[in-house]
Amino acid sequence: MKKSLSLIVLGALVFGQSIAAHADTSFNISTVSLYKSRGVDQDGRNQAVRPALQGGVDYSSSSGFYLGNWNSTGRFGHADVEIDLYGGYRLQLNKDLGLDLGYIEYVYPHDNTWTDGEVYAGLNYQRFSFKAYRGVRPNVNDGDMYYLLGYTQPLMEGLDLKLGLGYQTYQVEAFSNKIDYSVGLEYAFAKHLVVSGTVAGANHRSEVDDGSRDARFILGIGATF
Repeated sequence: MKKSLSLIVLGALVFGQSIAAHADTSFNISTVSLYKSRGVDQDGRNQAVRPALQGGVDYSSSSGFYLGNWNSTGRFGHADVEIDLYGGYRLQLNKDLGLDLGYIEYVYPHDNTWTDGEVYAGLNYQRFSFKAYRGVRPNVNDGDMYYLLGYTQPLMEGLDLKLGLGYQTYQVEAFSNKIDYSVGLEYAFAKHLVVSGTVAGANHRSEVDDGSRDARFILGIGATF
């Protein structure tokens, strides 16, 4: 964790005043009826409604470099909060095609077994997005891969249909590869406010799965400013 934080801070210092002079900072806060990640409930109590408070800050420069933090309550082993720290570079190749490269560190205070990191690379083409993540933490997730395909379809002013399909592979034989999915509607009813309704889940590992991969309907409301 300390090494990753040092790299992020060093990256910001290297670009120095040129980034600060042409940068934007935004904040976000939201609440959801259940925190699901990659189709799996992020709460060990196997209930369809376990509200989570989420939020963070994003800092981006006109040159394409960015840093950010995002957090969520939940239950992660002995931790009650997830802290995500990330940084990267976005490049718009043309009006339709964009590139995104970066690193993300997942921190779970008081539970080091949950702390891991991933490098990622993504492409955005018109309404489609594709991103690949690779785990880099030895003895935790090194070599694990996650692929996510997304699509956004505007339905009317302020209302979007959002689709997602993910595929996770694991290096550890004890874990079976996984497919996850999400289908949702997102409505921006004010300048900074968004409400959403999403069905998300993943395929089961076996008939005796713990239910965390079940399809759930998730309500959310959030603000960005």
